[in-house]
Amino acid sequence: MTYSSPLQSKVFEGTRGLVFKHPLDKGNHSYSRDGFRRSGSSQRRCWDRQRASVFLGTANRTRKNYSSIKHINAATDASVAYRRDYDAGKGKRVTAETIVSDDGDRIVRIESDIPGKLLLHWGLEGNEGEGWRLPGKEVWPEGTVEYKRRALQTRFGDGGVEIRLRNDDPARYLNFVVKDTASGEWYDINGSNFHVPISLVDESKVSVGSGSADEMVQQNQKKVLLREEEIPSIPQDLSGVWSYMKWEASGCPNRSQEEADREYQNAIREIAMFLRQGCSLNDLQKVAEDGVERYKAFAREQEMMWTQRPMPAAEPQDGGDVDVDQDVVNFRAYLMWEQAGKPDGADFGQAARAEIVQLLGEGKTMEDIRHDMNMAGAEETQHVREEAQRDDVVETPKEKQVDEVQYTVGEGIGIRYRNPLDLIHRSGAPRLSEVHKKTPKPLQPLWKMAREDEDCIWHRVYSLGSKSEMLVSVWKEGDEHPYKLVLTTDNPSELVMHWGVRKGGRSWKKPDVALLSGDSDLVPDGIAAETPFKSCSDEECHIEIGGSIVPLQRVELSVPGNAKVSAISFVLRSDDGSRWWKDGGSDFLAPLLAKDASKSVDEVGEVDELSQTIIDCEVKSGAWTLMHRFNKASDLLEDIVQGRFEPAEKAMATIFVWLRYSAIRQLTWQRNYNTQPRILGAAQERLTHKISDVYSSLQGQAKEFARLCLTTVGRGGNAQAVRDEILNIMHRNKVKEVKGTWMEEFHQKLHNNTTPDDVGICEAYIAFLKTDGDIGAYWGTLSDHGITRERLESFDRPIVTLPEFMGDKKENLIRDFENYLGILKATHSGADLQASASAASDFVPASAKSYLGFVLGQQNSSNVLSLMEAAVECRAEINGMLGDHREIMYLDLALENIVRAAAERGAGAAGSSAASLMTPLLQNLALSLENNEEICYCLKAWQDLDDEVKHGGYPSKDQALRGMAVIERIRRALADASDTMVNTLQDISSLLGNAFGCEEWSVQLFAEEVVRGGPAFAVSLVLSSIEQNLRSAAEMGAWQVISPVEKTTGKLLMVPDLHVVADEVYKKPTILLASRVTGEEEVPLGVVGILSGDAPDVLSHLSVRCRNMKALFGACHEAEPLETLEELNEKYITITTNAAGAVSWEEVDSSAVASSESASNDAKTKKKLSVAKPTWCKEWSIGIDSFENGVVGAKSKNLASLRGKLPEWISLPSSIALPFGSFEAAMSSPINADIASQLEKSVKDARNGDTKALSTCRELIMGMEIPEEVQKDLAQTMKSNGISAPKDSDAWYQAFRALKAVWASKYNERAFTSTKRVGLDFDDVTMAVLVQKVVQAKYAFVIHTTNPMTGDEDEIYCELVKGMGESIVSGTVPGSALAFTAKKNDLENPKIVLYPSKSQGMFVREESLIFRSDSNGEDLEGYAGAGLYDSVTTAVMTQELVDYSSDQILTDPEFAKDIMSRVCKTGAAIEKSLKSPQDVEGVIDPDNVITVVQTRPQM
Repeated sequence: MTYSSPLQSKVFEGTRGLVFKHPLDKGNHSYSRDGFRRSGSSQRRCWDRQRASVFLGTANRTRKNYSSIKHINAATDASVAYRRDYDAGKGKRVTAETIVSDDGDRIVRIESDIPGKLLLHWGLEGNEGEGWRLPGKEVWPEGTVEYKRRALQTRFGDGGVEIRLRNDDPARYLNFVVKDTASGEWYDINGSNFHVPISLVDESKVSVGSGSADEMVQQNQKKVLLREEEIPSIPQDLSGVWSYMKWEASGCPNRSQEEADREYQNAIREIAMFLRQGCSLNDLQKVAEDGVERYKAFAREQEMMWTQRPMPAAEPQDGGDVDVDQDVVNFRAYLMWEQAGKPDGADFGQAARAEIVQLLGEGKTMEDIRHDMNMAGAEETQHVREEAQRDDVVETPKEKQVDEVQYTVGEGIGIRYRNPLDLIHRSGAPRLSEVHKKTPKPLQPLWKMAREDEDCIWHRVYSLGSKSEMLVSVWKEGDEHPYKLVLTTDNPSELVMHWGVRKGGRSWKKPDVALLSGDSDLVPDGIAAETPFKSCSDEECHIEIGGSIVPLQRVELSVPGNAKVSAISFVLRSDDGSRWWKDGGSDFLAPLLAKDASKSVDEVGEVDELSQTIIDCEVKSGAWTLMHRFNKASDLLEDIVQGRFEPAEKAMATIFVWLRYSAIRQLTWQRNYNTQPRILGAAQERLTHKISDVYSSLQGQAKEFARLCLTTVGRGGNAQAVRDEILNIMHRNKVKEVKGTWMEEFHQKLHNNTTPDDVGICEAYIAFLKTDGDIGAYWGTLSDHGITRERLESFDRPIVTLPEFMGDKKENLIRDFENYLGILKATHSGADLQASASAASDFVPASAKSYLGFVLGQQNSSNVLSLMEAAVECRAEINGMLGDHREIMYLDLALENIVRAAAERGAGAAGSSAASLMTPLLQNLALSLENNEEICYCLKAWQDLDDEVKHGGYPSKDQALRGMAVIERIRRALADASDTMVNTLQDISSLLGNAFGCEEWSVQLFAEEVVRGGPAFAVSLVLSSIEQNLRSAAEMGAWQVISPVEKTTGKLLMVPDLHVVADEVYKKPTILLASRVTGEEEVPLGVVGILSGDAPDVLSHLSVRCRNMKALFGACHEAEPLETLEELNEKYITITTNAAGAVSWEEVDSSAVASSESASNDAKTKKKLSVAKPTWCKEWSIGIDSFENGVVGAKSKNLASLRGKLPEWISLPSSIALPFGSFEAAMSSPINADIASQLEKSVKDARNGDTKALSTCRELIMGMEIPEEVQKDLAQTMKSNGISAPKDSDAWYQAFRALKAVWASKYNERAFTSTKRVGLDFDDVTMAVLVQKVVQAKYAFVIHTTNPMTGDEDEIYCELVKGMGESIVSGTVPGSALAFTAKKNDLENPKIVLYPSKSQGMFVREESLIFRSDSNGEDLEGYAGAGLYDSVTTAVMTQELVDYSSDQILTDPEFAKDIMSRVCKTGAAIEKSLKSPQDVEGVIDPDNVITVVQTRPQM
């Protein structure tokens, strides 16, 4: 039996030894029953398992909760006739199978994963005229003993138990129970025997879906129900989609989680019933594919066939009627009803009687039937056990204990493989600035003027549609008329201002005549005045855009000082009265006496136009509710789409921050205005549909913020039901509308102004009812929703009375309010799973329904892995539809929350097995992030790890090392995603929060809480659960000592970033605890140690510099030691390290640093270093034959000296150089006279302590001219040395740009600090430049021929990366390289120390030259200028994401060994040639040829 479905495992249940390949698999793998991938060459078991030998090396994936019976496809293994995995309780399983041999014998094999010494207690059943019996001794397995003639007992061996029955044995079943004789524990099926069919019957199939009902009844009236043992296993995908269809068929009702769980189990029972009725899995799969309407028809057909068919005729016994025990009929009818899902009103009595009569006609007795239905099973089993307990061998079983539910990882659902790189969001949506080219806005200059003028006390810009706007501003005037209101617009219609006044209240009042200007008139019989707009001829209104004058209209109203007007309310109309303009459904309002809030926000920084608009609305509006906020947000979102506010990322972040402050109750939900539910619902619906529309127009982080906006707003919809249904509930339950009662107060609150608080209040009342009036449950639920007594009493219609328990109405009220809760959630709780699934049911694709059905039914499952996998798979199936339907977006958010919640439940308790959660969690994160490329690479790297790592087993050291590299990459990706979110939100949330007057905690923690509530936080939880065990398996301590110093003492200082303090000079020995380290920094003066949570490459500049200076450098990979050190900030400590890499410390008295201080001051008293400035050799460029002392630096000289001394398989690049003095000669050219003068001045300034002058020096050098003779000379020298010269002027421009950049790097801050530290005049450093053709690098490497970590001269240390070597030495690419060592007497066998964790590589994709710095301080003892100065390519060097997990260097051990061995041999050969330890850099090209590009003495 085969079928295809999204939830089906790649290895079918019951298959034997099936081997398959994933697209990325590099070898054959089988999947064991625990779901872990095993190597095809290894059958090592992870735990003790008692199993038959035939199972060793086979692939058999079980489904823990839903596996029942499996008939094996003959194409897979014709000998296996029956197989079943039994749930033995306590997470243990027993597996039994029946195999028919070629000669017809039946072989029953039984295995179990129950630990201990197991005993099989068994017998046969079913031969003619006999019940339970014992077989002859010829079939007893070795060691079997007879127990009181009632059973046989056989001990399990290493291969379980195998029983062979002859083909003529008439037995139909083998019955057994299992006992652990060590613990005395019995294992069975809910008190009944395990029941294994031996004599198997053919399956009778029932025709489905054709013919009339009568024909189907006639056709099937002779069919009988199959036994439970005879039906196939039910796939989980079918269970999920069946549950979903049953929910759809019932109208997608709101359900409690208990109801959802129960419905899921009912779906399984219904499927089992249909299978027993003769339907095949293929039949049911087809029904599932056809959808809910086919399901309804199919269920009706089956009910008609099995509840209304005629009873089959049966021969009377002894000439009388058939004697049927009615108790048996009733019992059977109940079982059939339960298995069918407990359908309302269904009567299975007739069907049960028909089945029993047929069984009697076949020769069974009523006792047989009772036994078959297990009515007597429990008694029989108990009877056998009672006797067995008196035996010396079989001990008394312990009483079963009911344990609390413990969340575990559990087994997965067997999801299909997805290439993680296919999940990368490659947005096809153009940037908004490309769609809507931003044009100047006519009112922008006027808005800026109002913003900057102190006389303007209030202003706001309103959108009037059709891209037109209106600026409303209030200005201070003289004493007689203190205020002037000015309205200016670019709307082309002839407009009239229809207005009134407010005098301290909320109501619109008729203006006094004194307020009317010459053009204003009172509306006859009304309470308003009208003033027409006039063309504005003021100078400020002369706005020109695109060469055309934009006509502006204006109204001005002066307000006398005695008018006592607090605000002017108004709307606009067209001159003909055919069109009206309002502010999002409300009147425009210009406050005259309001506090100047627009000025107060200056304290939090510059306010952009969008933020100012939002602040004005929130702070200055007299009447303001959720409805007003949502309508305004809709308008502003449209403005964002139109390109009014840019960049889109910041604009969408601003909208999100605003709406989230509202959602967490930091903004008013109701001020001076009551909103009917239907009006609020309409505003919600408008906003959420607008968010959905905007989402499809955005890309990148802006798109992500649009999605997050939906988390802050309910979907709205039929909000009128909120108002109507509460009254219906009261009437149905005869609850009177009496003031002073809780129900009436809640009713009035809902009627007046429904808000999201109503969800929590409703849930609190349901909890109150379910606990029979426990007021503690009421307040506890309210507290969970953040609702206090003060908040209840603060409503415009307050709730001040406690609820009254009405016991006689309890059940009805619970039912009604649970239904009402669904209405409230549909309105206010956008990401509620039940509400979202119901609303999205019309749009959910068929491929997602099985997953969604599973999630809906298993939200409370203790098996978190299967729940997470189903939710993530559902998200993946609907991901392509997010921009099409708002409801799909809400469903996606709800599923994301399910995954996060499951991770939080399971991660803590699961320990190392939580590793199984990483795949769905990373996929969940990838689906949530728009800029998700790095997360997708992390997911791929994780999936490519060994199963022992991915599933929390017992990995080898090498497996764990590789796993730790991937974890480091994941942690870095999480930090980047978190930092991006925090950096985007923090300034916006601070600005808006402070302007709104939000609580301090909500402002300070805003960005952090967004991150903690997101999918990245769940990944970090799991990492914390698994990292410790992996680190232990990898034999990695908490510390990595990069620059070892046995003991050092100093004052501990915490710094946020080592780069920030690089220029500091510490007078006392100091140990820095740096939050951030990249590897490119310099060691500050006075620092004797650096500690950090960052771990740059061992061969990075900082690492080398620390070792040269004998300064401690340690990286800590665990949070706890760093937190302990933080408590010692500004205290003196002594740090000690040992050869094993352990780091310890103790606090000491400040006097203990005396000796250290004197030692550190030695540098001040030592003779200053000096370096001779070589003279120019009068040549602009020279070939490699002229690389000599005093002409070029150590890099060039060493390359020249290697010629002819290395094995043929090591290449040296063609090289030329610009010798010492070339820069000074070019600068002294008359064409650079002015620049040379300025440079001299800037150098003096830098020497006098002005470090900013260094930047000026570099800018001057980049602006210098290269003399013409330099180009001619270089071209000739390149040609004669086998290097292609630049082809045209653009190429020469790039070449000279690179050359000048190398010269300019002489004046970089790091080099300046280094020379200052050793007393060397930085301007004495002279720069030669080595020029080479760039070798296209497949890999790059750096070699230290003496291990820098241990100082072992007999061991070579190497680091290798994809792409160019700059990703190792520059410090710009975080993460570790592939690090390996080899003993010099065993270079054929390198050992990996660290696996690569770098996310990026550096590449030059075009043909290029590289200009390398080669200073006269390159190998100066005590200075070592290596790495201080730049090397620059003519073509652009790019940073690109890299995938190490599928690279040959990790997937092909033989290839990796060859590459690493040859790299080590390269280092050894160079050291031998140059007769000293060397620091070597080289590349490996696509043909795997090694080229050494530079070498210098190792310092």
